[in-house]
Amino acid sequence: MEANPVLPAAFRGIKDLQERLRQSHQAVQHWEEVVTACRLRRCAAWEDFLFSQGVQARQRQARRRRCIRCLQILWEQLPGRRWWVYPRSSDWWDNFVMRIWGEEKWLENFRMSRSTFNWLVVALRDVLQRQRTEMRAPVSVERRVAVALWWMASTMSYRTVGHQFGLARSTVAGIVVEVTRAITEALLDRVVYLRDPDKVSAG
Repeated sequence: MEANPVLPAAFRGIKDLQERLRQSHQAVQHWEEVVTACRLRRCAAWEDFLFSQGVQARQRQARRRRCIRCLQILWEQLPGRRWWVYPRSSDWWDNFVMRIWGEEKWLENFRMSRSTFNWLVVALRDVLQRQRTEMRAPVSVERRVAVALWWMASTMSYRTVGHQFGLARSTVAGIVVEVTRAITEALLDRVVYLRDPDKVSAG
């Protein structure tokens, strides 16, 4: 029986195909190892970067704390001014006006009754209320409205009004502007009515 000449060629083709598949599989494994190694190196580099950033942040915080402490020490050694806000007394407003004054005194000095003053405070509270900070407490809405009304109802200067209410001259000036603007924006359309605006504007 004669051997089939096609079979050896087919076997060789199958072996060649298997060898190519093996080489391709090895190449794929090699590239997978390369990609994994790159990812690991990238992760390690990222972790090193984050660690260095954390170290630098801690170093910056430590330097900031040392600088703040040095400034505090220098500030304590300076003569004279040592307050964030110069201490002033508001006893006249807190203990005398709010607790002792009657309706006659309110009408005489603020040009309105105490009930009208309280209504005005409630109407302007949302506009004039300020947030409390770590540095200091804000001036209350009642005190702001009283400062502005006192200044409007008298001929006193900002300095004199500030001494009475325990505030700085610049603070009094700012409060007067803020309260006046708040009254104009929040209450003008609610309080002032014109029956015939065209007639009034025509004179």
